[in-house]
Amino acid sequence: VVTEYQLPQELLALHDAQGDSKGQIWFSSHKTQVVGQLDPKTGIVKEYTIPLTPGAMPGTHAVRLDKNDIPWFSENWGHNLNKLDPQTGKVIQVRIEDTVPLNAPGFGNFSMTDDGFVWDSRDFFLRKIDPKTGKVVQKWPIQVSFSYDNLISKDGKYYGGGSLPAWGNTVERMDLSTGKWIESTTGNHMSTAKRGGFDPYDNPWFGGGDGALVELNTKTGHIDEYWPPTAPSPLTDFYEAMPDKNGEVWAGVLHGRQMVRLDPKTGRWIVYQMPEPFTYDRRTYIDGSTNPVTVWYIDYNGYLVRVQPVD
Repeated sequence: VVTEYQLPQELLALHDAQGDSKGQIWFSSHKTQVVGQLDPKTGIVKEYTIPLTPGAMPGTHAVRLDKNDIPWFSENWGHNLNKLDPQTGKVIQVRIEDTVPLNAPGFGNFSMTDDGFVWDSRDFFLRKIDPKTGKVVQKWPIQVSFSYDNLISKDGKYYGGGSLPAWGNTVERMDLSTGKWIESTTGNHMSTAKRGGFDPYDNPWFGGGDGALVELNTKTGHIDEYWPPTAPSPLTDFYEAMPDKNGEVWAGVLHGRQMVRLDPKTGRWIVYQMPEPFTYDRRTYIDGSTNPVTVWYIDYNGYLVRVQPVD
């Protein structure tokens, strides 16, 4: 069962979705200063305003919920981290330490650990950032100038990074307690691991820009690619992929109508046809409190989409 929630038309270029413990879905707008929260039971949307930065274009990128259900938003153009109080609408805004000029892509995809620190990558380093000051408190060298996505495993033990958003052949994982890395590449083949998440076995997965789902198999240390039963690239390409609590991986075809579902244990693929001409999946959030899981994704065209499997 597929349900679409059309959001207010003034919210241009919806980018991320994330659910809190109460079932509310938070989302970001890549080209406006407005962010929001959807109540799926009522369809009511609440809007909140992010303060403007002089000289910078408005727009938020990633949204993350901390352990207290507080939403945090990054600003790719203004290079800020924003902490939003859902009760009052008050925003605490901190500029992230960076040498990138305003309006050039800067602080975008990030994750948080339960101790409150923020993690991203820049200038060939993984960075641990103090959210109260925006300062980098520790950093480690990585394979690329920056990983487009910056993942933290659900158990808080590992960091995972992929490649650049346009092209790349790298995936890597670091043990946060030891600093030990597993690093791998796909050689001359540009798998272009963009955005994703960790599976229950602490393997990072990414949507591949060349049309495959990309996994760093931490047992072998190799990158595995899984090719869906859909039309080949460029008709199938992915912006991200998200594993669920059972280890199955979900991903919306960026420029097609399909959402794919892979069981890596059996190799079974399920392909769902979406009602819109383009899925345009920028970020998937999976609600593991239901059985089967409930899958949400943000459609860049202005929709939040809920997929409820009936198996």
